[in-house]
Amino acid sequence: MKYRLAREPGSPYSLDKHPQKDAYRALRLVRSRAQEWNIDPNRVGMLGFSAGGEVVSVVAYSLGDGDPMAADPIDRLNGRPNFQMLVYPGPLGMPDVVPPGSPPAFLVVANDDTGAAAVIFSLLRKYREAKVPVEAHIYARGGHAFNMGYRSPLSTLKGWPQRMADWLADNQFLKAKP
Repeated sequence: MKYRLAREPGSPYSLDKHPQKDAYRALRLVRSRAQEWNIDPNRVGMLGFSAGGEVVSVVAYSLGDGDPMAADPIDRLNGRPNFQMLVYPGPLGMPDVVPPGSPPAFLVVANDDTGAAAVIFSLLRKYREAKVPVEAHIYARGGHAFNMGYRSPLSTLKGWPQRMADWLADNQFLKAKP
């Protein structure tokens, strides 16, 4: 998904509106093409890194209901992800309380990424309090923006994408459409 960058100097976009609209549109578009792409529209998730994690969060904790009166049928569909994967996310969109029924979460951060680690620690606690499924991987080192681990000399970071794939499989998110 491409989203508008509200934090860029001179940007005409706002953080409180445009990232959420972009994320909802992307999820609704995927759901609208589910039959064509042979995917289950009830198993659509989002993955976000850093500011992209914030984008995921601004849609994951609201209902995401579409507008039944929208001229475009895509905008009538639900825009909330069924699951989310947050990799060293920023604080925007993080809930004060994880509502019951929130999408299950896979969380990844390096302990020495103090800003994102604080977000993950807080979110993990809130998920546990809400009794909503969550899995967190906190690596000792890696700082911010370790990407998919390929650029890091740390062996542990190179393996986190497989942990995410395992989580997706264990939770049946990758199961073939019936």
